[in-house]
Amino acid sequence: MPHKPIQFINCSLMFQDKICFENFNAQILHKNRIALLGRNGSGKSSLLKMIYGSLEPSEGSVKKPETLKTGYVPQNISGFETASGGERLNLAMTRALSLDPEILLLDEPTNHLDLKNRRSLFKMLERYQETLIIVSHDLELLRTHAEILWFFENGKIRIFQGNYDDLMKETREKQESLFQELSLL
Repeated sequence: MPHKPIQFINCSLMFQDKICFENFNAQILHKNRIALLGRNGSGKSSLLKMIYGSLEPSEGSVKKPETLKTGYVPQNISGFETASGGERLNLAMTRALSLDPEILLLDEPTNHLDLKNRRSLFKMLERYQETLIIVSHDLELLRTHAEILWFFENGKIRIFQGNYDDLMKETREKQESLFQELSLL
């Protein structure tokens, strides 16, 4: 059953010495597959926590359906101390997916994975047909499992409709256009 949209209304995330983003307005629709991109420390993991409900925005609000079932796999998986990184991720993914979540939040899921565990993760994501939000620097993951990119830069979040290759193509075209304009001066 489709979940109602998750809404970000004038959301800001600020710390004492830093503004991650301000006045962010957007919504997450059922079956969106979104990747959060940006430098380390830009607020990507914090935004996941806002969606999950373990962190409040500095300003604004995140409105989500009260009955929304959310699976969350944080970047630093605690527990399973005797397991390898891949085994920890598989156990955490199994736990998150056992909730039958309508939205799955993954923070750097390919970190510390060998080839076998990467393949296993990708197969799990292919089978998962609900809303997916990923924080990752993994280009293969971004190319194959994200259809919308939220790019964190200079205190703003820019939304790009398309995958990573589409974004790179648009960026190259803008740079070429700028160089052509400059050469005409």
